[in-house]
Amino acid sequence: MAEAAKEKFSISYDAESGDYHNHEIDAQTLSRSIQGVYDMVAEANALINKGAEVKLKVTAPVKEGSVIIEYLLLASTPQALAVLKYLGLTAASAAIAGGSLLEVVKKLKNRRVVDVVIEGDSDIARIEVDGEIVECDKFVARLAVDKKVRDAVHSVVQAPISGREGAKFKVLDERDKPVVEIDEEEASDYSPLPRKSLEQEKVIQEAKTAYFVQVNFESNNGWRVKLADGTEHAVTLADEAFMDKVNQNKQTFSKEDLFEIVIETKATYRQTRSTFNYTVLEVTRHFADKSRRLV
Repeated sequence: MAEAAKEKFSISYDAESGDYHNHEIDAQTLSRSIQGVYDMVAEANALINKGAEVKLKVTAPVKEGSVIIEYLLLASTPQALAVLKYLGLTAASAAIAGGSLLEVVKKLKNRRVVDVVIEGDSDIARIEVDGEIVECDKFVARLAVDKKVRDAVHSVVQAPISGREGAKFKVLDERDKPVVEIDEEEASDYSPLPRKSLEQEKVIQEAKTAYFVQVNFESNNGWRVKLADGTEHAVTLADEAFMDKVNQNKQTFSKEDLFEIVIETKATYRQTRSTFNYTVLEVTRHFADKSRRLV
């Protein structure tokens, strides 16, 4: 990488006693912290710089006085160093409208994120949590609701100091001047993204024609339908009356028979993956000879 700009910063873990006081840190805690800083920088760079090359280096894993990890961020352009500003790892973070990532995560206070709204070309985003709106920079908002970024913040800030009396997390600039300082009592605000954040549910009920290509005479589960468009779904059969009729006519029931059904689709949309559950609420018609009709 052609180096055009660089900036140093440090992460410090202080405590009045124990490992940090003795300039020691658990190897796994240290590795997760370093990986967390890397993930924060990488995700912010992908979002904000869109192609600029940055490289993060650890220049001195341990330094006299507490436990201090020194980092050097190399960038292909000076503008690319802005990732540190958005993350809250430099004094320039004070210029970010609504606060840096670390400041916004603290404002969210480990509450489930309901929604994020960015209107048009606005640089300001509105994050909804428990009926409260937190306004901040749009890039910071996207980082603050990203699961990988929030996991990284947890590894860097909360995990190393949580449960350690008098412990502190600090970000230091090149002159070892504190830029950020977080006490152990505040550590719980920097937890991973709460479950069901940005999770939305949508329920649709539709009348469809379908074949029952898999049946289960013993249970409402284990059924499968093939819709007219050729798609197949595992379904729960909620129509008890139809279930009883099927059990009374096992010998004449055919997978070749066409039915009209009311099917409910419950879609749950998440950041990482979406799930779809299908329920046959009612079987309304059986396209068969009158002598064989179940409905």
